[in-house]
Amino acid sequence: LLRILWAKSPHETLRIFQDLKKNHKEVDVDKAVEVGRNESLDSLFQGPNVVSGKNDSTGEEEEDEVNEAARDVLLRLPGVTVQAARRIMEQVDSLAELADLSRDELRKIAGPVAGQKLFTFFRQEQSSRE
Repeated sequence: LLRILWAKSPHETLRIFQDLKKNHKEVDVDKAVEVGRNESLDSLFQGPNVVSGKNDSTGEEEEDEVNEAARDVLLRLPGVTVQAARRIMEQVDSLAELADLSRDELRKIAGPVAGQKLFTFFRQEQSSRE
């Protein structure tokens, strides 16, 4: 539920928020962020298994571990959010393939900002990473 409050001044805004918070506990920001992050990650890990290809019956458990590691790496790349990671995993079969994409392809798949950050990250000189 989203409600918009309009106040004539910052002082009036403060008073309104103080009144609204009277009957509620203070929000634990760290806990809220962690809950949101975990729910998003859980939904990502339950998604289709596309980072490293299709499962087969003999190596399914081993491949799940590879997929989980690839997802972890993907989520730690610059600009990659859970939503961007989901789009990337739908379009790309591996991290190596992702690294080889052009700037335009990365921007199309991951979004303009995330795609640019990924392109810059993958193309930067080795000496600047150290």
